[in-house]
Amino acid sequence: MRRLEVEVGEWEHSCCGPELSRFTNVEWTVFTAPNGRLVETHHGLDDLQGLEVVEVAGTIVEVEAIERDGSRTPITRIPSGRALGGRDEEDTGDVIELYTDRVVDVSDEGFIVTIEVED
Repeated sequence: MRRLEVEVGEWEHSCCGPELSRFTNVEWTVFTAPNGRLVETHHGLDDLQGLEVVEVAGTIVEVEAIERDGSRTPITRIPSGRALGGRDEEDTGDVIELYTDRVVDVSDEGFIVTIEVED
């Protein structure tokens, strides 16, 4: 097994991203950004010409928020895009620090999800 860190967020997650939490299985399309990071995508694959695009499947083992100061904080879950945008009457969309229950001030950069994949 190996672990991959994948960026999730920005407009794509806000649009229609599902809630994400530890020990959930995922199947994602990711691309390697110019900065070398893997980024989850489910829109605009035609716009990714020249970038490496791959399918990954694995289990989420870590979920972190990128705070406004650029630091990374372990969190309980990533709320759905609808909840984050205030469009879900049943979910406040709060991003909660894993061990303290502090509400995290999330940047526009989004989240880092670590998934465990088969070699």
